[in-house]
Amino acid sequence: MTDTKPIRRIAIIGTGVIGASWTALYLAKGLQVVATDVAPNAEASLRKFVETAWPALKRLGLSPGASQSNLSFTPALAQAVADADLVQENGPERIDFKQKLYGELDQMLPPDVIIASSSSGLTMSEIQKGARSHPERCVIAHPFNPPHLIPLVEIVGGAKTSEETIRRAAEFYTSIGQRTVRLNKELPGHVANRLQAALGREVYYLVSEGVVSAADVDTALSWGPGLRWG
Repeated sequence: MTDTKPIRRIAIIGTGVIGASWTALYLAKGLQVVATDVAPNAEASLRKFVETAWPALKRLGLSPGASQSNLSFTPALAQAVADADLVQENGPERIDFKQKLYGELDQMLPPDVIIASSSSGLTMSEIQKGARSHPERCVIAHPFNPPHLIPLVEIVGGAKTSEETIRRAAEFYTSIGQRTVRLNKELPGHVANRLQAALGREVYYLVSEGVVSAADVDTALSWGPGLRWG
């Protein structure tokens, strides 16, 4: 795979909460977005989400060329990914669904188009088994929800993901203002969610054992380590 052109046109597959948030972010960064989803009300819901998110994105600062009019929608997968420079996949967390989808995308897309999954619970090594021709261009790009407001993106490849794909993905997300971390090993939940879950377990233990009240845990975190973390 070689770099052929800048990433300017994004195909969004799946327009639930994560897909809609990605869409809003990409539009705010001045990119062209083509979204697809088979749900009957998907387009209306997506456009409403973007419209609602736009004031916050304006306060954060829009990039040159940013416009809600850069969004188009189609229920047809092939039409959505035509001419895409990167595909952001946000489909159901089912391995059978994703493997079938990646097999279809693998046949539709030129080999230099990155297929990035937002998956939090599945590994790319399993997902990319569906992409028999070019599994090397498939990568996890897992956002912290909602990505149009929280900039973290966890990048992790599968067994057959190329270093070039990982590099290009990290460079792209960084170029639009996201903060990327690379995982050297695959594991369900990736890193940030696992850290958050570990903290949540400790909070539950402390409160349930009567060590401290929930309100005081909140105070301890907000005015102690939370200040350092921020």
